[in-house]
Amino acid sequence: MSPQYVSQDEIPAAVLDQERSIRVELARQQKKPEPVMQKIVEGQMAKWIREVCLLEQVWMRDSEGKKDIRGLLTDLIGKIGENIKIRRFMRYEVGEGLAKRADDFVDEVKRQAGQA
Repeated sequence: MSPQYVSQDEIPAAVLDQERSIRVELARQQKKPEPVMQKIVEGQMAKWIREVCLLEQVWMRDSEGKKDIRGLLTDLIGKIGENIKIRRFMRYEVGEGLAKRADDFVDEVKRQAGQA
C-alpha cells in the first residue's frame, strides 16, 4: 500500500473533488441510473480513501485482515493509557532511488583484452 495522507481530514478538498469527478464521469459512461450512480461513486470514493489514508489501511499483520491502523492505534492507547497521535510518516520502498547500471559486456571484454 502506498498511503499519501495520515487521515481523511488531511486530504485537500480539491483532490477529493477531482477524484469524485473522475468517478462520476466513469459511472456516466456506463449509463447507470442517477441513484445507482451516486451509490457506486460513494463506494469507490470510500475504497480510494482506504487506499490513500494510513489510518484507514488494513494492518498487514492481522491474519483475518479486518483490523485497520486506526483500530490498532486505539488498542495501543487502551493498553498503555497514553494518548497517541500519528502526525506524519515517511514511506520507504525497497530499491527506490537506485539506478540500474547499463554496462556493455562486449566493450568490457574488449577493454580487458586490450583491444579497445
